[in-house]
Amino acid sequence: MKTIFRMKALLAAVLAFGLLFTSCKKDDDPTPTELLTEKAWKLTAQVVSPPLPTENGTLVTDLYAQYAACVKDDLATFRDNGTVLFDEGASKCVSTDPQTVTGIWAFNTTETVLSVTLDGETTSYDILTLEDKKMVVDEEFTDFDGITYTITSTYSRQ
Repeated sequence: MKTIFRMKALLAAVLAFGLLFTSCKKDDDPTPTELLTEKAWKLTAQVVSPPLPTENGTLVTDLYAQYAACVKDDLATFRDNGTVLFDEGASKCVSTDPQTVTGIWAFNTTETVLSVTLDGETTSYDILTLEDKKMVVDEEFTDFDGITYTITSTYSRQ
């Protein structure tokens, strides 16, 4: 009798442990493509380093603060088929511009660089953060004086 009781107790403990283990199992993490695609992204911050000189000689680090409202409402929607749709949002800076334009996007093999091609020009962005509701990317460019600038852009999922 004690043996049957011990076997039942052991079986109950194994089942309880199994249920506990499976109920705590973490879902598979989404892939970078799943995080990037299907919902729109909106620019919410953009800074440059080193500071960028303006026409009047002041130095600017916060590029986002310089943008008009018609730029701040623009959206980018990446599709899982490799296309990206850029939408002017509720307001356009130039009324004759199309509401939307389409480009293409791709990751590098390690999914750490996002390349976007629009009108035959490709720009590559180093991905610093790619989460469900936030994306942060870096882009570098060198001006005519040979100074290399890094633009860090933050996007929020819409």
